Amino acid sequence: MAYAPAELLAKTAPEARLREERSLRNMLLKYEAILENASIGIGFTRDQRFEHVNPRFEEMLGWPRGTLAGQPGYVVWRSRQEYAEIGAYVGPLLARGQCVDFEHEILRRDGGSFLARIRAKSVDPTHPTKGGTIWIVEDITEHRRSVEALRRAHDELEIRVRERTEALAEANARLRDEIAERETAERRIRHLAHHDVLTGLPNRRLLHKRLEQALGDARDSGGHAAVIFIDLDRFKTINDSLGHAVGDALLKAVAVRLTEVLRPGDTVSRMGGDEFVLVLGSAAGPDDATAVSDRLLECLSRPYEITGYSLRVTPSIGISVFPRDGEDAETLLSRADAAMYHAKAEGRHCFRFFTEQVHRASTQRLQLENELHGAVARGELLLHYQPRFDLIHRTFVAAEALIRWQHPTRGMISPAEFIPLAEETGLIHPIGRWVLEEACRQQRAWRERGFCPGSIAVNLSAQQFRSADLAGSVGSILGDAGIEPEAIELEITESTLMHDSGQTLATLQALASLGIRISIDDFGTGYSSLAYLKRFPVHLLKIDRSFVRDIPANTDDATIVRAITGLAGSLGLRVVAEGVENEAQVRFLQGIGCDEGQGFLFAPPMPADELERRFAHCGATRTPRAR
Repeated sequence: MAYAPAELLAKTAPEARLREERSLRNMLLKYEAILENASIGIGFTRDQRFEHVNPRFEEMLGWPRGTLAGQPGYVVWRSRQEYAEIGAYVGPLLARGQCVDFEHEILRRDGGSFLARIRAKSVDPTHPTKGGTIWIVEDITEHRRSVEALRRAHDELEIRVRERTEALAEANARLRDEIAERETAERRIRHLAHHDVLTGLPNRRLLHKRLEQALGDARDSGGHAAVIFIDLDRFKTINDSLGHAVGDALLKAVAVRLTEVLRPGDTVSRMGGDEFVLVLGSAAGPDDATAVSDRLLECLSRPYEITGYSLRVTPSIGISVFPRDGEDAETLLSRADAAMYHAKAEGRHCFRFFTEQVHRASTQRLQLENELHGAVARGELLLHYQPRFDLIHRTFVAAEALIRWQHPTRGMISPAEFIPLAEETGLIHPIGRWVLEEACRQQRAWRERGFCPGSIAVNLSAQQFRSADLAGSVGSILGDAGIEPEAIELEITESTLMHDSGQTLATLQALASLGIRISIDDFGTGYSSLAYLKRFPVHLLKIDRSFVRDIPANTDDATIVRAITGLAGSLGLRVVAEGVENEAQVRFLQGIGCDEGQGFLFAPPMPADELERRFAHCGATRTPRAR
């Protein structure tokens, strides 16, 4: 949970809201001042066009202030062919999450050019085109001239040295200085080649060298070595909700704590993203790996104070041991990775050793991933529907569509098992489209038979929500199904709402213009604020089941649920409580003005024909509107 209950209440208070807004404005002003006064050119491009550049960028290129934004990327290159060649070089590097650094001639608007050092980094390596790219440009013309002048001066010095032996000592001193500078630069280059830019930890390349060395020592001594694979639980939620700057700061703090756990002879590396690897040398066996993993769980789970946020992340840890689990580096790394996934599957915040059971689970996971590719075409996916009930009148008012996978040999597979696979592999897009199409088709079929279940809520993944022309795709599906927009409700998570607020607002406004109702799912688990809810066109909040489970007995959860309900009421939003399982919860929710409930007390998810059979006599005649 992002905030303690008292903190959440404070966030809803007017004084806290004003402080938060002032802090946000001050932060934005600081960032704007940095960009406006930077001595280097900084630009942001998306879809091969400049979206924003700072004054220094336009000044270097000879563009009047405010005129370069919106221009295609090729205007700063000497030809479109050159632009294409640069793109062919830079694009794959950005897509791999690398920072590009090179020198090239840049075209001024007046037709002249200058030599520039150019650095580029993709905002989102998984979608380098859509996420956009940050470009940093520095005019090094004068620097290059200085270098050339220095070279000429050196040549002249050599001539003078030959002509005047009395200058030999001075020439030697200068030569020694140049050598020292060159060695310093080379050491820096070697360091960058083997270390992660963000955290300063050894990168994947250096990790492999250290691991091979540890394995060689273990073979020579007949001892052991261990690999510990660490992944931060729910780091993506923090990164999406609070932004990459906060996420990067958190990764740096995690790296510091990891180094504190190291013993002499151990190596810690950042593999990328929120994944880290420890190599335990010095004949480390299972007992050593257990002791280190216990310290990691304790050390990494303590709160992090990051830019005003008190953040908590926990690690999931997988362990492989040489020679028991493998003889080479790649095998040990892959098996530690598999053990880490097993730890996640068993509830996170724990460590697991690689075993044959883990191996079977890893193999099964790979097989499941392969089979998922054809699940849609083979007709193995289906939807179940869970009703939502008006809490005051105890009447059926809507339903949520929940995907299931009817596997031909394994039977019914939970979405918790295959949806993460779909998101990792990109299959979430065709699967998500199928879910929306099937829900619309079912809504049309029900209505043709006279059954009116109200609106059907369909979950959108974060990847779907950020796809181009989401509103156009949704409108096309509704048109093909022949149903009105009010018959469908789209659910997005709170963390999705907070990601890239400008694009989020544009997407939500486009959906709202179609007449689509928007629900915020799992509300209370992210980091959103009143300012965002006021700004975005949303209609309904769904309180996460983790807050509903222990009410009214748990006073902290009861306070949170009461605050969320009051917040929604003040904004004219309907509220749905998820996970309602007993009458005591219903009475509490009725008492605080919660509108709807969803949970096993009312009905579990069920196939479409069963929903129609059980509720045809009480089908919703209309969709409840926002207050």
